[in-house]
Amino acid sequence: MIELRKIPLFSELDDESLEQIRSISTLMPLKKSQIVFYQGDTPTYLYLLVKGVAKIYKIDTKGQEVVLHYFSAPTLLAERANLINIPYPANCIMNTDGMVLKIEFGKFQELMNKEAICLRIMQSLLKKMSSLEDVIDNIVLDTETKIAKFIYEHTEAFESLKQHSIASLLNIKPETLSRKLKKLKEMGVIQNQHSKLKVVDKEKLKDLFQW
Repeated sequence: MIELRKIPLFSELDDESLEQIRSISTLMPLKKSQIVFYQGDTPTYLYLLVKGVAKIYKIDTKGQEVVLHYFSAPTLLAERANLINIPYPANCIMNTDGMVLKIEFGKFQELMNKEAICLRIMQSLLKKMSSLEDVIDNIVLDTETKIAKFIYEHTEAFESLKQHSIASLLNIKPETLSRKLKKLKEMGVIQNQHSKLKVVDKEKLKDLFQW
């Protein structure tokens, strides 16, 4: 079992509460492309991504995958479904190798009267609302700005995703993304390391693109 106190959701809990959570939790190591849950599943468990990147997506009427968001650890996954007791509204799959803490939600509810846990869950939901704002930003912002914004705010996801996935998420053409990334390489913001792109000057990225 991982050290729960190092997870922001549980960092302010006392030892007794942490032990209670351990007793109702299972740590699941997952490989890339393994499903966490399907759209329509009953939210019996509360899923906490503790390592890696997960993808939330739907399948449209033409059978095409529509990516809604990528989430980097640590974060709760689709906790709204648990809180209002509805089936999961989308599918969740691991985009990298990682780990998920699966918590029995019925028993977890008994602990939610603790102020610290409720506050953390509210913060997580607010972060999800911010993700919706990101979708709006991707529509109205110019291409360079939204690429820079994505890299700055989702560095781990950027460094692990394939370029075509990033282009799809940002609703831009892959060749456009490639040109913009080449420019960022020339500026010394990102570089290739072991066949992957790495951010090497995050603050310079922030300085270059203001939003």
